Amino acid sequence: MKKTLFILISLVLNIGFAVAEEMPVGYYDAVNGTKDGKLKGTLKLIIRDHTVIPYGDDTWEVFYYSDQDENGYCMDMYCDDWKKFGAPGSAVSGCNIEHSFAKSWWGGAKNDAYKDCYHLNPSNSVANSARSNYPLGVPVKDVKTAGSLKIGKIHHETLGVDFSVFEPKDEYKGDFARAYFYMATCYGKDIDGNYDPTICSQYQGWRLDNKDVGSKFAMQNDNYLEFQPWEQEVLITWHRQDPVSEKEIKRADAVSNFQHNRNPFIDYPYLAEYIWGARAGEEVNMAQLMASFEDGFVPGVSNGWRDGDVPGVVKPKYGVTWMVDGDVIRLDSIMENKKVATLPDAPEACSMESETFMGWTTTPIQGTSDQAPEVLYTTEAELPAITADITLYAVFARENVQSGAAPAVYTYDAEHKQGWTNTGTDKGSYWLLDSGKELTSPEIDLAGLSTITVTIATYGGKEYNTLQIKANGEDIGSITTDKSSTLTEFTWTNSASLTGISPITFYSNYGANKGIRISSATINATGASVTYDRYITSCTETTEVTVIPTKPTATKVLRDGQIVIICNGREYNILGR
Repeated sequence: MKKTLFILISLVLNIGFAVAEEMPVGYYDAVNGTKDGKLKGTLKLIIRDHTVIPYGDDTWEVFYYSDQDENGYCMDMYCDDWKKFGAPGSAVSGCNIEHSFAKSWWGGAKNDAYKDCYHLNPSNSVANSARSNYPLGVPVKDVKTAGSLKIGKIHHETLGVDFSVFEPKDEYKGDFARAYFYMATCYGKDIDGNYDPTICSQYQGWRLDNKDVGSKFAMQNDNYLEFQPWEQEVLITWHRQDPVSEKEIKRADAVSNFQHNRNPFIDYPYLAEYIWGARAGEEVNMAQLMASFEDGFVPGVSNGWRDGDVPGVVKPKYGVTWMVDGDVIRLDSIMENKKVATLPDAPEACSMESETFMGWTTTPIQGTSDQAPEVLYTTEAELPAITADITLYAVFARENVQSGAAPAVYTYDAEHKQGWTNTGTDKGSYWLLDSGKELTSPEIDLAGLSTITVTIATYGGKEYNTLQIKANGEDIGSITTDKSSTLTEFTWTNSASLTGISPITFYSNYGANKGIRISSATINATGASVTYDRYITSCTETTEVTVIPTKPTATKVLRDGQIVIICNGREYNILGR
């Protein structure tokens, strides 16, 4: 993906779209050559001039375009239980408009900062409430979870007190840090017009004009908001470790479409180093910052750090390319000396033959092999630490099913109960399963499962009843009785593609005295084993190409009174020179 200064991204959603406006020509030109307070003041003048979005339904309309994924879900950075959007301008069920830069820090007045969508997020209401107005940090005491957040306390060495912080998921830490950078730059001391020292001293507080009123989180200095050293370290570290993602860019572009201003720390992440990081006190060279993007933008990589000149900074993310039959199916990224965060799902086999996806390898197999690669990664835990850009190739193998093994039969009845577990009621000749009760077989090889035969009847009511069957914790089928209480034999035939080793569990959703009575159950499994051969990483058949030499051709022409011979594109005079 190529990112230039004039970015135009379409946010195509399942029920609407919005096109982000282009960054105005020369938008950041005034920043060039500035430093310290002049740099912060210049950035403030640039981004403070924007359209203020009314708080409420209009905010939700922005969220509809900025925080909706391709499937219509609200991308909640506070909780993994995402909810779906309705119409533009409608609140998402169970979610609040969250001020990540807590509104109580400046009294909660509904001023411009209160309404700025760069620090507003749709968030799960329960997680939002638990987060309260705590600042960002890494809790070490009394840690609990709320949604996807960690909430707990840290110790302030200077003040000698404990206070609460909240920690988001790793993939959102940089997002929050850059929102804090934006707010501190855009509003600074402006937001203390309704400053309430009682509220702030009770929680994180500010230090205004060097007057200590809590001073745990932030302070004013030279008319600009500054972070306390402990918080500044958290923010700049998260900013470096979680660089700008494609999701964050799309969100910022959508907000820009409504507010008509930008977040400079998303457009040019390295700017933060000139204010809170390794370049503080130096003049900004915008030409260098712009040039860092001209080489191409890699999602998840902050290009400004490619020169490795920031002391103590973890190096940028490296690219991890997933290759299936020669095609790139996904591009991921990972920090140096970290494991790959996720493995892609098993891709489809790349030919019509009976082939199975086996895992990933860093070395492609040329042609075919009768052995799997020496190093084959199938789980996240197995992957090595990444120290460079790598390519992982999908490995397939052809199945060889070795049949003929003796069938494995697991029978349950009044005499054959060994190895089975149950939570139902023992009625002597049968088990009664009402709601929440289960009868579970020993573990079996699911690949060999063929049929399940049970003798069941409805119990305690003239109504239909259903026996549910599950394996590996997932429902795989059901059997429904008639209205009578007569024991009837039913056979369930396996048509699902099951793998792994798991018990078979029977259960009923009906209430007490209206359950299922099970007299017997027989599980038939073949016990077949599966082996593999012909390992490959590319299913495309290769054909030897014969290089046919071309016969030289010569053309004689007259040029400036001289005979010139043109042979295979080169010119020679009559002396062959």
